[in-house]
Amino acid sequence: MEEKGQNPKKVKGEVKNPLHKKGSAGKSPSERTALFILGIAGWFRSIFGSTPAHLPHGQAFQHSGRKLPPGKAVRYPSILLVEDNPGIAAGFIEAIRNYYVFGTIQILVAHTYGSAVTFFENDDVELVIMDADLDDEDGDGATLTLKFLDAKPKITILANSSNMISNLKLSGFGASETLGKNPEKLKSWLLKHDPTGQTG
Repeated sequence: MEEKGQNPKKVKGEVKNPLHKKGSAGKSPSERTALFILGIAGWFRSIFGSTPAHLPHGQAFQHSGRKLPPGKAVRYPSILLVEDNPGIAAGFIEAIRNYYVFGTIQILVAHTYGSAVTFFENDDVELVIMDADLDDEDGDGATLTLKFLDAKPKITILANSSNMISNLKLSGFGASETLGKNPEKLKSWLLKHDPTGQTG
């Protein structure tokens, strides 16, 4: 029998660590760290999960490349990407960041009709990459194209649907180019229309 006050390490057989109690307060530092990491991972999954309901309606990124020489500036310092598919949006965000070696740009990503309108109304957007087939009952890319060009006729809109008919529809409403969900086409277009971002 263990005597009162005896060190548990001196008792023969398996001895339970008195710190291993229920709840995080009694767990070892390594266990608490593991639980903390799992908790953070779950939090990120709840925000950025693949289910559309868990996606944020919009995101804004600022990208800063090398400093441009005096008197030079990029043509499209504020780009609005309207895209309801997070995987496709990520590919275009990466393409834009990689293209702009020089200058500072703002990338606005709208996942819904409403967030696209909000970004457009609150930022001086010069270039829009427009998904035609938004899964949104408030409107689609064609509605947005008409709305944006009516408010700002000189804005540049690029049709970005995987559907040829949808791209033709956007082009008919004023889109100047078709990307077809291909980030490489965007890079080629930027090289022609905003070379400063690549060459300085």
